[in-house]
Amino acid sequence: MSTFTLPIFPLPEVFLFPGTFLPLHIFEPRYKMMLDFCLENGSEMAMAPFPKEWKGLGIPPIPEIFGWGHIIQKERLPDGRSNIILEGLGTAKLLEYQSQDPFLIATVEKIPQEGFQKQNDEFKAVLDELLMLTKRILLAEGADESLIMKMNHISKHPFPIDFIASLLNYEFLIKQEILETSNIIEKAAKLLHIVRSLNLRE
Repeated sequence: MSTFTLPIFPLPEVFLFPGTFLPLHIFEPRYKMMLDFCLENGSEMAMAPFPKEWKGLGIPPIPEIFGWGHIIQKERLPDGRSNIILEGLGTAKLLEYQSQDPFLIATVEKIPQEGFQKQNDEFKAVLDELLMLTKRILLAEGADESLIMKMNHISKHPFPIDFIASLLNYEFLIKQEILETSNIIEKAAKLLHIVRSLNLRE
């Protein structure tokens, strides 16, 4: 079992999928402290999503499994705020809290991730359909052309299913289920079901 210590940043319905990049604006005092802790201890951080309706009701319900990543860019602003970019490296399972004040620090277990199944024809067929249907949704939503062009090279992405999952808007609990699924074939099948249903609504 591979365990390590991570600070956890809870944000309402903000997911960090493997192989994706998440820009964050750090301004609350406790999260400024958390950022300093991260930078002094390997620059790694977990993102724990929770339902939007819980915001302001105290410590939110942290899911047992969440995304984690590495801070690859930091801009310190004159007033003490910071802009950072977090690169998603994988998912982790919460084992126990080490501290909850002023911010969450926990012992977690890394969950092995399956990447692109290049030799699996079934997977490639599912990915092709996912790509086609997702591009249709994004075009209907007025997505930037550069994003559509980027998707044409998705076969080169280390985690193509997670990348697609991060782009779409769908139910929080289902998105959490996709994040928690480590088997790439199972994850692709679940996401395809979601994307087909989203296309039916267009």
